[in-house]
Amino acid sequence: MDQFRKLAHLFNARFWKPFGAPACRASVYTVLHHPRITAGIVIGIILLIAGIWWYVVSRRPSAEELERRRREYLALHGRITDGFILDARTLAGEDSLDPTPEVLVYSYRLAGVTYNCAQDVSMLPEQVRGYRLDQPISLRYDPRHPGNSILVSETWSGLWQRHH
Repeated sequence: MDQFRKLAHLFNARFWKPFGAPACRASVYTVLHHPRITAGIVIGIILLIAGIWWYVVSRRPSAEELERRRREYLALHGRITDGFILDARTLAGEDSLDPTPEVLVYSYRLAGVTYNCAQDVSMLPEQVRGYRLDQPISLRYDPRHPGNSILVSETWSGLWQRHH
């Protein structure tokens, strides 16, 4: 038992007392009476917070990445239904006669509700080449949110392609 007391006393002397109450008082005195040390600590904390904020913000996906993920999800998990193309437009909202439009406006009906949607297809020009306004289409939609739908994605197309 005596050995245990000596070991506890040694531990207390070596490890606890340097960090006990006198050490805390000395730290507070140093921070309060040395403005350069205080400024250094404050600047260090600010830099740490800014670094954490930058890391969190830089890891956030871009709008283009979120849209690509949405298309990918619907292409893999969406249900298929029929619809038709209403219009082809540019991103500025003007009518488009281009063989690869930037926006396709389409309509479909589910459970008695008609949905009119538009998809920005400017990033997928090869998928929409050869579309026609009078053609029927297939589209994929999320059954939990039926207004969330796509005509084309990187891996799937609901447009009937013309055969040359």
